[in-house]
Amino acid sequence: MRRRKLFVCSGLVVALLAMAGSLSPALAQSNFAKAKEYRIERSVPPEAVACIECHKAINPGIFDDWAQSRHASANITCLDCHLAQPGDQDVATAHEKNYARTDLPYGEEKYKVPIATVVTPKDCSRCHPDEVTQYSKSKHANTLEVIWKIDPWLNKGMNSDNERKVGCYHCHGTVVAIDDTGNLDRTTWPNVGVGRLNLDGSKGSCTSCHTRHRFAVSEARKPEACDSCHLGPDHPQIEIYNESKHGTIYHAFGNKFNFDAAPGTWTAGTDYRAPTCAACHMSGTGKVMGTHDVTERISWETQRR
Repeated sequence: MRRRKLFVCSGLVVALLAMAGSLSPALAQSNFAKAKEYRIERSVPPEAVACIECHKAINPGIFDDWAQSRHASANITCLDCHLAQPGDQDVATAHEKNYARTDLPYGEEKYKVPIATVVTPKDCSRCHPDEVTQYSKSKHANTLEVIWKIDPWLNKGMNSDNERKVGCYHCHGTVVAIDDTGNLDRTTWPNVGVGRLNLDGSKGSCTSCHTRHRFAVSEARKPEACDSCHLGPDHPQIEIYNESKHGTIYHAFGNKFNFDAAPGTWTAGTDYRAPTCAACHMSGTGKVMGTHDVTERISWETQRR
């Protein structure tokens, strides 16, 4: 009888092991988090090679910036950002002439692809969906709406159109438009304002803080990335920062800060001695997650939407 019980128990153990083996890894090990999946396409299509080689000859500065970027390390090419999507209104028709230039290494019709002039957060969201979603909720992205409602200067009130164009719209952004000839309206483009209204419906410009074509996180972490807009009598944030102890330490020892740390690992006391704008408003470290909604960490505000 005892041997029979032992045989039955052994059979059950074998059956359970067999069932466990047939279950998916997620069910068999339910307390294990799902591993993140990353895939980098190592091949580069010939059309992208054509972009790289031509811009290397025509715009060596742009090429060099891209070549030293993390984008280049991950095989993110011109086409990944600039390839026009169906329905895009800003296809660069002038760019198509380059495919008939015999003086360019890849100036051939077979490499011809439609290129979009304006790269928008919607384009960036193909690889950076979380960052774009966060940014879309921020005051940066919605700044045109905010200032139209509260600022008389932007409502044809207290200054000239020219002052608005070269002053307000430079930082706050324009409403990108197409002119009568089918080209981008020169009064609205080029513009990298944080609240720019794009033709595809998206708001803002990632290049406001991540200057193309290197798009370095190190640049966005420095106060200089913010001081081109946050200055002057109406919003003197950079002057306040520069005159603070934080600013004093940054200017004295900033060359020793580690601005190249990976996102989410930039740590106070280890990578930098004093915070910059991004350290408090955006960066992630330890249990604090990074965010591209610069409004998220502002505890009080004097302006309302």
